[in-house]
Amino acid sequence: MNYPLHLLHPKRRRLPLRLRLALWSGGLTLILSFFLLFLINVTAFSAFPRIIRETNPAAYNRILHSPRHRTFPLFGAFGQRFNPLEGALLQELQSASLVGLGLVAVLSGVGAYWLAGVALRPVRQVREAAQKVSVSTLHTRLALEGPEDEVKELADTFDDMLERLEQNFARQSRFVADVAHELRTPLASLRTNMEVVTTDEEATLSDYRAMSAAQERALTRLECLVSDLLILAKSEQPIVCSEVALTPLIEEVFYDLECEAAHSQISLHASNESEVLVHGNGPLLTRVLSNLVANGIYYNRPGGEVAVTVERKDAWAVVRIVDTGIGIDAARQAYVFDRFYRVDSSRARHKGGAGLGLSIISAIVQQHNGSVQVESTPGIGSIFTLFLPISPQT
Repeated sequence: MNYPLHLLHPKRRRLPLRLRLALWSGGLTLILSFFLLFLINVTAFSAFPRIIRETNPAAYNRILHSPRHRTFPLFGAFGQRFNPLEGALLQELQSASLVGLGLVAVLSGVGAYWLAGVALRPVRQVREAAQKVSVSTLHTRLALEGPEDEVKELADTFDDMLERLEQNFARQSRFVADVAHELRTPLASLRTNMEVVTTDEEATLSDYRAMSAAQERALTRLECLVSDLLILAKSEQPIVCSEVALTPLIEEVFYDLECEAAHSQISLHASNESEVLVHGNGPLLTRVLSNLVANGIYYNRPGGEVAVTVERKDAWAVVRIVDTGIGIDAARQAYVFDRFYRVDSSRARHKGGAGLGLSIISAIVQQHNGSVQVESTPGIGSIFTLFLPISPQT
């Protein structure tokens, strides 16, 4: 018969940390005290005869020849026999030592227990703060003051954890609100078009066709939004990487966007100094290049161009996507990789974008242990630079 592991190996109940510290420190003090008293007794055992002999030789000789010798209990193992005076002195020393040892054991245990409580007080504060953690209390901090010891490091680490949690919850709340807003627009469009046509008794076939086209656009937008959200949701997971050549990826992206570029009167150019192989995931890197080139087309002017260059610099493949578009203000460049952020909201919505393109790029590049930078001048254009790790086999 198979039994659950927790029944076969029950978890042993351990004593509280404070009590364990008290027992350990008290036990150590008791052991050290025992050895100290043992040393004192051994020293007295050797010194008493000499002291008696030097202080009163005549009395010592009388006692020495007295038949009343006995073996002292504690030191009988040494084979030494003591006269009555030495035995009485050692007996008194032994009694005082045993009483002192008992007092040391009790006082050291009580003192260690109290000191352990004082030392663990900040730990209790961390525990109480952890028990009170909730979404509404993430702004609180321990702010423990004191020496830079292990307890202070624990409290500071707990404060750093609360700060990260607060930031993550804030980003999550904004993300959920933005997703709800983005989903509401196409859903509202679907419902409005359907209600307008279905409630109109004189609706014609052309009206239904127009409704179908509007619903198709809304569904396409929903599909793109869900696809983008899935990519972002998986951005924290490890990816399968292999040796990827960048030139075929760029050619594939140009081929897919050729019609869009021609319609917008944008020319596409690629320049590679040599074939560069990177360590990455081909489909995800294709998505990165496609988003950047598509942005270069969408935010460009008629007669403009988008150029992609690839070069190798040390252990990095440097990919630059240069466009002659509208550019980005310096104040907005720090936010372009945030989710649902749009440089030009009207144009982004007209193209069906949700403001996730650049945030997807940033997430994918970080998955590849790379980085992305932007340089832009309003009215002149933008330069997006990707740094991707070179394949170790090259």
